[in-house]
Amino acid sequence: MPTQGRPRLTPEALETRITAYCQRYRVAARPHALPPFPTGKRETPQHREWISLYKAHNRLGRRTRGQCERCSAPTAEGSVFCEQHRAPSTGRAGSDGASLEARRAILAGQEGLCPICGGKVDLPDSVALTQSTGDLRAVLHPRCHRLVGLAEAVGPEGLSRLSAFLWPGSGSKRSRRQPRS
Repeated sequence: MPTQGRPRLTPEALETRITAYCQRYRVAARPHALPPFPTGKRETPQHREWISLYKAHNRLGRRTRGQCERCSAPTAEGSVFCEQHRAPSTGRAGSDGASLEARRAILAGQEGLCPICGGKVDLPDSVALTQSTGDLRAVLHPRCHRLVGLAEAVGPEGLSRLSAFLWPGSGSKRSRRQPRS
């Protein structure tokens, strides 16, 4: 069964949700704005509902400003996502142009795992990594795809310097800790 996204949020639907929240929790409504933050009521149903309203308000604001749902880049024509996050062939975010069938085949060859972090990759949220020839090389998590792009930019020498910076004691001189008795 294909995944189904949330229904498209409209300004009227958000106003209705805000009005219902204000009546339910007896707070003053503000025209075209969020109700006041429920100070001192963390982790309560009211706080969770306010957070939900905040996210919806922010999402709607991004759409009206013409920003991507996932980053601050401008949206692509006819989409709520930018060029990087939309798939022209499927209309779905995250596939960066590779067909769903091609990504599914590559992911099956990867046994459903990301070759970078080793974690399970969900097809709808995946990003295709292509070779310089344009052929599909791998299917990755978006964060792993960004990491590969950064690694390609700094090259092998940069990765060696990064490794030495992050793990200064690793390598042949690494001291091993003795287990406690």
